[in-house]
Amino acid sequence: RYNRDAGTEGLPQKNYTDGAMKALQKHDWPGNARELRNLVRRLAALYSEETIDAQIIQKELQSGRKREASQKHKSLAQESLSAAVEHHLEIYFDAHLGALPPDGLYGRILHEIERPLIIRALMATRGNQISAARLLGLNRNTLRKKITDLKIDVKRLPLS
Repeated sequence: RYNRDAGTEGLPQKNYTDGAMKALQKHDWPGNARELRNLVRRLAALYSEETIDAQIIQKELQSGRKREASQKHKSLAQESLSAAVEHHLEIYFDAHLGALPPDGLYGRILHEIERPLIIRALMATRGNQISAARLLGLNRNTLRKKITDLKIDVKRLPLS
């Protein structure tokens, strides 16, 4: 049926090998019929071959997963840090089933955020502590103290 839909949209109808049909049947289809319809349209539009085989199906399904991952990554990048932290805290509080988390939450959260933040700043500045301090808005000596206190081994960081 979807192949006929593609034909009514001015796209050429395709034949599918048995292997292609098995690959289509085996796929999970998280987007249900809409995802299948979009794939058939994409195959009709992008491939000049009259017959679609399993290799083409696999290639398109894999590229679809890469597109989904890329879109998910973009949406995470667009989410504000505040919203991400709020979401994480909601999960954290819910995990305590109505009870309060242990005392000292503020310090624990700051400690959990501070170490990876400093490490990422050092990696981004290729280990340059003056640049990392500037990036973080810290005094160079404050950063050096935090590196020591948090036991960050600057020499072992993968510097990008």
